[in-house]
Amino acid sequence: MFTTTVSDDWYPTCVVFDCDGILIDSETRWNAYQKQIFAKYGATMTDELEEELTGSTAQAVAQVLAELTVPENETFENHYQHVLEEINAREASVAGEGVELIPGALEVMQKISEVLPVAVASNSSSKLLTHKLNHYGYAPYLRTWVGANDVDNPKPAPDMYTEAVQRLGGTPERALTFEDSGTGVKAAQSAGTVTMVFTQTPENAPQGNGYFTSFEDSQLHAQLDTWLTMYKENQA
Repeated sequence: MFTTTVSDDWYPTCVVFDCDGILIDSETRWNAYQKQIFAKYGATMTDELEEELTGSTAQAVAQVLAELTVPENETFENHYQHVLEEINAREASVAGEGVELIPGALEVMQKISEVLPVAVASNSSSKLLTHKLNHYGYAPYLRTWVGANDVDNPKPAPDMYTEAVQRLGGTPERALTFEDSGTGVKAAQSAGTVTMVFTQTPENAPQGNGYFTSFEDSQLHAQLDTWLTMYKENQA
């Protein structure tokens, strides 16, 4: 299923993808790990908290967990650093544990990159993001990528998408973004981009400019073909 509220005369001049949950199927595994580490420290990962932290940085997850579990005989900063180190180590291992590509995402990126400049904006650290994009074969199709430590404020702040669009030489109102989490959609929308939301439950998804349930959807591909044609015609 694919739907969009974008006007018929709109087309993008650059495209920015999220990474986890959009390009690689790591969100489910990462969310399961978050529940495990919360339980390890004696905290409960509620459904509301899981939704809030999906797509967040390791620092944001560590901050919440450390605030909930700081021992009486330890400073918050020491506890936070210990929790963050454990989360960072686990995040790196998750990225290399045979995570699957989101079906059709690579093909969509290839199609777009033949016409438009493409970037990735992710709350992963720059080092880890570089590893993911090279390891899973996306890097050759990208002009640039922006990680959490490349900007002052990661998602849900708009900085990451603003930076990516600027690097691509585009403008927010003509930038197409692909996101899946509430954190990421808030960042993309706050940056002023046109946001397509990847979701299996559009009725419960964060507010975007359109929704799709598969990168292999024929309607999505038809819309992309239309946008790319419109871009090429307006460059002539």
